[in-house]
Amino acid sequence: MHALPANLSASERSTPGTGTHRTSGITSPASLDGEPRKRAASLHPKEHGAYAILAIPMVTAWFIAGPNSVGVWITLAAVAGFLAHEPLLVVWGHRGRRAQGNSPQALGRLWLTLSLTVFGGGVAFAIGAVAIRWALVACLAMASTSFAVALAGWHRRLLGQLWGVVGLSFPCVPIILSGGLSTATALMIWAVWLLGFAATTLAVRSVIAAQKRRPRKQHTIVLAFLSILLGGSLFVSQYWLLASLPMIVLSWYLLIAPPPARQLKRVGWTLVAGTLVSALVVVGIF
Repeated sequence: MHALPANLSASERSTPGTGTHRTSGITSPASLDGEPRKRAASLHPKEHGAYAILAIPMVTAWFIAGPNSVGVWITLAAVAGFLAHEPLLVVWGHRGRRAQGNSPQALGRLWLTLSLTVFGGGVAFAIGAVAIRWALVACLAMASTSFAVALAGWHRRLLGQLWGVVGLSFPCVPIILSGGLSTATALMIWAVWLLGFAATTLAVRSVIAAQKRRPRKQHTIVLAFLSILLGGSLFVSQYWLLASLPMIVLSWYLLIAPPPARQLKRVGWTLVAGTLVSALVVVGIF
């Protein structure tokens, strides 16, 4: 916990002889040496967009595949692996030495989530069909490289975030396969999410770059390339990729007219709404 600012009023400072600190009307006990208690780091994933990238494709896959036991174990493994990301960064010291020292529970959380990941993935591998097993091997490879990217400190770079889109969205593939659909269908649906989430990732980065007055040429070029891919798919009658159109249109809007920084939360929810529209289109098509 940070030290109290020097400009606090007298009522917000420590009350002599009481052994308490009063801040904003809330009384909390002080430690024995008179210093504020150290606050443990949050072990929940901090990248809020990652929740949508993982959850919406998986939920959509469930609507397409229908309930089945293999899908349940795949979902358990995917969610647990996702929740292992933040404890790993804390344990490894990538959230700072203070967070590492103040969060001894991070190691236990890491072991728990990794154990659930291995257990859920192992059961799904044991009872799943051959195609599902290959998809799970791909999931493992993507998850491992995503962890390596995070530990190398590259997860905030554009390529690192785009690779995160690849890894987070892929669990929808084995879930779709668990419903008896073909590998081609599963990969087609995944391609919709790859195209859409790559666009929204670029849009968010572009909005942040605009607030910091940094160049956005790179975002424009890549988003234009994704749009060309979508347009090109129509010439080969791959109309299913149009499911990503709501996400790409919103991304272009944010790139052309970036909102002020105070509206970043609204930007996130707007992109989630566009993603849900794409999800409805995917369910309707497949």
